[in-house]
Amino acid sequence: MFPIKTFGRNIKKALLEPGYAFNALVKRTGASASYRFSKNGKAPFPESITFFLTYKCNLRCKMCGQWGDEGTNKSFDPAKVNAKLDISSYIKLLDEVKTFKPHITLFGGEPLMYYEFEQLVHEIKKRGLHLGIITNGTLIKKHAAVIVNEGVDVVSLSVDGPAELHDRVRNMEGAFARIKEGADEITRLKVEKKTSKPVINIVCTISDLNYKSIREMPAVAKELHAGTLNLHHLIFTDCDTVERHNKYFKGKFGVESKDWSGFIRPAVSDINIDRLASDLQILKTSNHPFLLTVYPDFSKEETLKYYKDKEFLSAEYPKRCLSPWVVSYICPDGGVLPCHSLGFVSGNIKTESFKDIWNGKEMRKFRVELKKQKHFGVCPKCTEMYRY
Repeated sequence: MFPIKTFGRNIKKALLEPGYAFNALVKRTGASASYRFSKNGKAPFPESITFFLTYKCNLRCKMCGQWGDEGTNKSFDPAKVNAKLDISSYIKLLDEVKTFKPHITLFGGEPLMYYEFEQLVHEIKKRGLHLGIITNGTLIKKHAAVIVNEGVDVVSLSVDGPAELHDRVRNMEGAFARIKEGADEITRLKVEKKTSKPVINIVCTISDLNYKSIREMPAVAKELHAGTLNLHHLIFTDCDTVERHNKYFKGKFGVESKDWSGFIRPAVSDINIDRLASDLQILKTSNHPFLLTVYPDFSKEETLKYYKDKEFLSAEYPKRCLSPWVVSYICPDGGVLPCHSLGFVSGNIKTESFKDIWNGKEMRKFRVELKKQKHFGVCPKCTEMYRY
């Protein structure tokens, strides 16, 4: 039913948040059953909904597929960059979806740049929903009191390595110091309030820029008061794969997956893959004062293949993507996506209800085709394929 490789990681996470883990298990069981037995593309309501609050970001990180050296957001016209839903639209959406209690993730761009961020956090938690925030951390101190007092469940801070390396990758002097100040303040307020929330999750995306320092990440995570550390494999592809995928995808759905052009990484050849695979194995088998996970949790042999083989297809995970049965994504203009990076919009919450979109004609068409194909051309190098 579920990838065996995810069991250990999920059990460890369940110990941190047992109530949320049980809810996720029930919903993933339903999604898996729907995938296996439904022929019309329908799915139970999602376990998780991600709000992309804004396309804007205050950083220009070198490796970022949005605003980095090859980032696709650079080509957006000003109207798209400035797109945002007002708070009333989110309140209406939350009142609709609260009945099935999805986990909500706030993401971007940089979500803390959304002009009504604190009120939105309040509205989400007021409805008893599990809430996570994914942020570059440079603005986190300003919002620390609201994050702790409202009971945000998880704050994921994106960190590339020790201070000097992190600042260099992020193209911002003092970026790490800002994260440290924010993490210190959240931890101080947690102690003051005698609460365990939020869990601070450090997310480190592996790249050619930081892989040599990956074994320093436990010390960095400890410095930032982490409850969890996730070492995330790089999402990347090549020109030929994107071209083949886009030709098929446009013929089938009428759009190209333009976001994937931001993940074309010729610099992957600069990574010493053997060293990376060995270092990850050492980290996974060492003891840490927090939960350390590598995602996807490839073996040493499969890690080598992931980075070296253009035609990679995992032998350790199911060769299918279940994500559109489990999660959904809301764009800053209200568009609803079954996948965050394929460019296919199945509806818009400005004109339709989320529930109608979730099992509407376009979403079902997408799921039916994905189930038929098991995955699309770019999917095996997208880590979302290995999550469920």
